[in-house]
Amino acid sequence: MAEMIDIFDGNHQPIGTFERVAAHKQGLWHHTFHCWIVGRAPAESEGFVVLQLRSPSKKNYPNMLDITAAGHLEAGETPEDGVREIEEELGVAVESGSLLYLGIKHDVMDENNGVRNREFSHVYLLRDDRPIDQYRLSEEEVSGLVRISIADGLALFSGEKGSVSCQAIRADSGGTANFEREVHVEDLIPRVDSYYLKIFAIADLHLKGYKYLSI
Repeated sequence: MAEMIDIFDGNHQPIGTFERVAAHKQGLWHHTFHCWIVGRAPAESEGFVVLQLRSPSKKNYPNMLDITAAGHLEAGETPEDGVREIEEELGVAVESGSLLYLGIKHDVMDENNGVRNREFSHVYLLRDDRPIDQYRLSEEEVSGLVRISIADGLALFSGEKGSVSCQAIRADSGGTANFEREVHVEDLIPRVDSYYLKIFAIADLHLKGYKYLSI
């Protein structure tokens, strides 16, 4: 059955519903959900951001690093309903009230395969200090996670460093295996703006107690 999504004009006014694949081909504006997990390990003073490694079976951007948990909102869903993506992808049940809303990111990019992304992306932070090997990955969606320290993320996405070494896990026979991974900017899904740098800067402010944050 075709997945239906709500579509909008460029002023964020609803104009109906459309089939998801066709909406991407025509470049119609629609809603997506982005959740970034940030935290601080109990024995460490430095904060971190968790990124997911997309499954090799994904049609778009397989084996690339991406937002911790994300997805399209189906027709009739509210931005808060996107919280289901966290449980579906990472095996963690989260109440929408636990999320910190950062606002709407205008995600625009035309891809080589004819997909035209025009997305009003609702962006959230979730504070979760657990070790990354305590997530239960949905291997159809996610083949691993990496945990990048905020200092390293800021250095990487500002261009101060060419790569950073991170704690990581990969799906392994129904469980996970820990390893160290070197991460380069090219390992992440490309964006036309400095989205990743902004997220690490916002995560740093959030963990320092700043209250008024926006994407």
